[in-house]
This record gives sequence, structure tokens and C-alpha cells, in this order.
Amino acid sequence: MTDLDSTSLIKWKRLIEWLQTYDQIGVALSGGVDSALVCAAAVQSLGKKQVKAYTIESPMEIPREVEDARLVAEILGVDLFRIPLDELEIEDIRSNPSQRCYFCKRERLKMIKDHSLLSGINQLLDGTNADDLSDYRPGRQALQELGVLSPLAVVGITKAEVRQLAKWQGIPVWDKPSTPCLASRFPYGIEINHQRLHQIACAEEILKIMGFTEFRVRYHESVARIEVPSNEFDHVLVQREKIIETIKNCGFLYVTLDLQGFRSGSMNEGLI
Repeated sequence: MTDLDSTSLIKWKRLIEWLQTYDQIGVALSGGVDSALVCAAAVQSLGKKQVKAYTIESPMEIPREVEDARLVAEILGVDLFRIPLDELEIEDIRSNPSQRCYFCKRERLKMIKDHSLLSGINQLLDGTNADDLSDYRPGRQALQELGVLSPLAVVGITKAEVRQLAKWQGIPVWDKPSTPCLASRFPYGIEINHQRLHQIACAEEILKIMGFTEFRVRYHESVARIEVPSNEFDHVLVQREKIIETIKNCGFLYVTLDLQGFRSGSMNEGLI
């Protein structure tokens, strides 16, 4: 285990104490570091037999997210329930309004909650952290409506502290970049379909193979807009011809580099 600063340790102890007020817990396990830390803390608090994990298998998710959720559940020794869901069958999600995240989160959590009740779990948790509370996240309304609790936010654990604690606990995804669902790559109002999701997944897999770790490919009809940190622009330009050729093969006519660089949630910039 790595060294831990006193503030993070205090918050960790608060998290454990908070979780110990429950007999059994279900965790919406996304494959990311936040929900993985919640699951690890729940196991420490209650024991692995008192914790169940649930993950959604969706065309809007990168396939490796489900694999990461499976890996975390296996390491922690908890049962993982994999729940198939195609959100594109739902008009309120497919049409991609500004409240899409709310509709999607509500549908996912309803599915998970139904499964958790069948397995005897009454309280469901997610991985929302303290930093998420200051971001535009309409999905939080769904958490409140369905009674899903966010213990990281409750005890004030930030994203940086999540990573520090996850590394301390030996969680393999501790340094994994945040990976929102593929729907977040589309401007609001542009319909999302399976073909367009495939184009984005294809383009982002190319960047991953080429060595980029923090990036997004945004969908603008015939244009693929690449976001990487500004200090990696040279890396893009050196591989310019290969990037253009391979991303065009994903179904785009034009490939652009966003000079503002990588920023999470850039599709929300017109809303806030």
C-alpha cells in the first residue's frame, strides 16, 4: 500500500463508519475508479457476502468498461450481476435532449434497483464523488428520485482523494481516466443511433491504440473533433496522416483537432 495523507485517511474512516450502518449493500459498478472504491469500502465494512455489484451492458458503453467492472468484482470477491440494456430503444434518450443523462441514469438505476431487490438488497449506492456536485450532472436527479445514495459525496471525498485511496487499497483501476458513456460525445439534439456510436467507438479505439490516454472524439455529423491535452498536440501532428486515414475509415469525412484541448464535458459548454 502507498502512503496516505491524514485528510484522506480521516475521510476513509468516515466512509467505513457510514457504510457500517447498513446490513447489506448493492453497488452500481461502472468499471471506473469511483464506484470501485465504494465497492471496496463496502466489502471492508460489511464483508463480501453482504455486498452485491451490478453493471449495465449497453451499446453506449465502451466494452472494456464491463470488463473492468468484472475485474474489480473478481478481485474484491463480490457477486457481479451484468444487466443488458439498450437505451436507444427509449425515445427520450435516443433523441439526445439536454436532459438525456437524467433519462438514461433513471432507466439504468431502475433496472439495477429491480435486480437488487430480487437479490435481497434494499440500499443501492453509486460512485458520485464530492467534485461531481459542482458539475452539470442532470443524472443526480435520478439518484434522488430512486433513493440511490452517494457515500463518497456524503463524506466529502474528492476525485483526487478517490484515486489516492484506490491506489492505497490496491484497486487496479485507480489511475484509469474517467470514461463517460459514448452518448456524451454528441451535441445535444443530434439523434444517437448504433451506427454513430460505432463511429465514435472506432475512432477512440484508434487513439487508444496509438498511445493516447486522455482524449475524446466528438461527433459533428461528417466531422470527428479530436480533443487531447494541449501538450500532446505534437503527438497528434506527428501521426497526422495515419490518424486522418484510420478515423476516416470509421465513417467520417473530416478529422479535426480542437485547439482548446481536452476538457471533460465540453458538450455542456453551451448550457452553463
